[in-house]
Amino acid sequence: VIGKAMVLDEIINYIQSLQRQVE
Repeated sequence: VIGKAMVLDEIINYIQSLQRQVE
């Protein structure tokens, strides 16, 4: 469960960084 949570956190950070680039 912890591993999955870490992966989700990485994905969220990645998506947020992409959104910043789009803006």
